[in-house]
Amino acid sequence: MPRLGSLLGGHARKPFSLAKWIWSWFFGSEDESIEKERDYGRECAREFDAQFSRRAPHEQQDLVMMAGSRLADACQDRRFKFRFTAVPDGAVNAYALPGGFVYITEPLLKLLGSDSDELAFILGHEMGHVLLGHAKEQLMASTLLSAVTKRIPGTGGMLRDALRTGYSRELELDADREGARLAAAAGFDARAAVRALRRLEKTSASATGLEEYFSSHPPFTDRIERLEKEIGP
Repeated sequence: MPRLGSLLGGHARKPFSLAKWIWSWFFGSEDESIEKERDYGRECAREFDAQFSRRAPHEQQDLVMMAGSRLADACQDRRFKFRFTAVPDGAVNAYALPGGFVYITEPLLKLLGSDSDELAFILGHEMGHVLLGHAKEQLMASTLLSAVTKRIPGTGGMLRDALRTGYSRELELDADREGARLAAAAGFDARAAVRALRRLEKTSASATGLEEYFSSHPPFTDRIERLEKEIGP
């Protein structure tokens, strides 16, 4: 699966919808900004979806949609409309596009098995990136960098590589906290957040395709320690 930094940066080529969103972000109301973020995220989602020649199995998609629906119902900010999709990619990962488009890959679903509580935390973590504005800020950064790199030869690869490393340590930890909070609000076991991270920690990166997940997230020990302090082991 292509990294979201390069995908979103490529959307700088669609200037009309981007310009409307940037204008509303700086000069419009917060509600207008969220609406335009959703419109722009929808364009990104169409391009993202088009990269897959098949869909994930129905049973996986149903599992994701059921957990996602409960999480969305528990979300206090009704201005965000979330869509949850399982995708047939070889990497163990999950993603969030601006506007509430959340993706989780088949290998990660297989790793989690039938534990809906752990799945809820993973989806809630990605929702947290949207609700806390992380996905929006990443999109803006990648778009601006894309514009800059067109004018400065030789810098494109370096800057895009920086984007592809994912969110900062603190943003990931904030999303963990929000994911556990959302899971608890939706009636899931918040302690499953720690279980999910321990499951990922114990899994060999080289054997399961977890390299991408490890490269874009803080060390599991940091995340587990922070969550245990807040919700218990």
